Amino acid sequence: MISRLVKKTKNRLKSTWSSFADAIYANKKKSIASVLIALLVVVGLTFLALTMNTKIRTAQINNLVYEELPTEKIVPLSYRQQDAVINEKNAISVMFAKPNQSNTSQVLNIVDQKNNELNRNFYYYPIVYQENEIVDRYEIDPNEVTFVFFQNGTEKNRFTFSSIDEPEKNFIPELNRLPMWNIEAQEN
Repeated sequence: MISRLVKKTKNRLKSTWSSFADAIYANKKKSIASVLIALLVVVGLTFLALTMNTKIRTAQINNLVYEELPTEKIVPLSYRQQDAVINEKNAISVMFAKPNQSNTSQVLNIVDQKNNELNRNFYYYPIVYQENEIVDRYEIDPNEVTFVFFQNGTEKNRFTFSSIDEPEKNFIPELNRLPMWNIEAQEN
């Protein structure tokens, strides 16, 4: 019984394939046009999916992370644009941090409270997507709030928030003490 069912299924597949092949050979131009249109649709949808993913992630970060920034001294660094911005600036300070960790909240609170003591703006790149890529590229611990200072695209200095003793008192002076603030002022 099973062998008869297998034979019947094979015969149906053969006849279906034969009908399909006959239809293609009978309408070669129409078949080629259909295949090309289908290919273009697939390529278009693939491209759309790839570009929309980045746009969706950018919008998510803008809505969920950057709207919560307490001051204009913290400049949002666009998703996947960090390398271009770092390389085009003479000097730039970047804070790499996960937005949902307690140290990040503490940094934002201190900056909010002592905003008038800051002598520079710094950029914030939240570690949300592609964590491994960011960690490897900038050699940072994703669970630390890390400040990296670049001059002409090259790292010159860094510190982590957890390395500061008495952060309520010493964080802003440490941020102000870094050597690149005068280059940033000259650039503006």
